Amino acid sequence: MADIIEFLEARIAEEEAEARRGLESRDEVYGAVGWFDPARVLAECNAKRKILDNVPLVTDIPTQTGATSEYVLMCVASVYMNHPDYQEGWSIDP
Repeated sequence: MADIIEFLEARIAEEEAEARRGLESRDEVYGAVGWFDPARVLAECNAKRKILDNVPLVTDIPTQTGATSEYVLMCVASVYMNHPDYQEGWSIDP
């Protein structure tokens, strides 16, 4: 499970850096476009970090909904499935 956490931490750091560049830049490329707002991305990065900080490291204990912490991490990682470091074993789709 450490691999998926490291993977997610790296993706969050990349997104955060890009969003900070967007907030600092006057360039239209980085400006807010609809809901693609750098401030929203930073808030999302913060939320993802909270998930990582609060997911139990024990993977075989189901949550109240029956999902394990590993499954929760796999769900968060699924948005990065096209990243070259994404591992197929993290897929939540059958």
